[in-house]
Amino acid sequence: MEVPKLGNIKLFRQKIGWTQKQLAEAVNVGQSYIAKIEAGKQDPSYFVLNKIFEVIRKELQKMEKSTLTVKSVATPWEDLRYVSPKDTLGDVKSIIGDVDQIPVIDSHRRCVGNITSRLLIRLLSNNTSENTLVKDFMEPPLPIFSDSTSIQQMRDVLRYIEAALIVEKDQITGIVTRSDVF
Repeated sequence: MEVPKLGNIKLFRQKIGWTQKQLAEAVNVGQSYIAKIEAGKQDPSYFVLNKIFEVIRKELQKMEKSTLTVKSVATPWEDLRYVSPKDTLGDVKSIIGDVDQIPVIDSHRRCVGNITSRLLIRLLSNNTSENTLVKDFMEPPLPIFSDSTSIQQMRDVLRYIEAALIVEKDQITGIVTRSDVF
């Protein structure tokens, strides 16, 4: 079972269209406490954290019933971290940060491969040259789904895979991961 990240609280709160005050009232804590949690200055108790995600989950379920699609929860193209087949292992290392999946996108904006944090760790621990081209070690591309795919359909899919790309009119518009829909 994947544990939600504290950093996702603000993201989820914004997705449901709530202010910090609204979330605080629903959880029965102060608005400043929510602000501190979102800023990473406060570690909530298990009870409070559980309550926050329970409230958010219920609100997301309500929204889902009103035809919420993956487009509304996906990381948009503008914020998508990706590399090209001509980039190097060193480039991937500097871009990946705290994400688990980096799609490999070609010059025509098509996904031609994928790099996972597990693969990156394995390559670096084997002392693979940082000048090695992405095209020489990338894994198969991420699956692609329409931006109108329902959240429930995407949940069903993401039980078996880590992430998927979202497209609109054959153009990649974003990426959706497990933490976006669970």
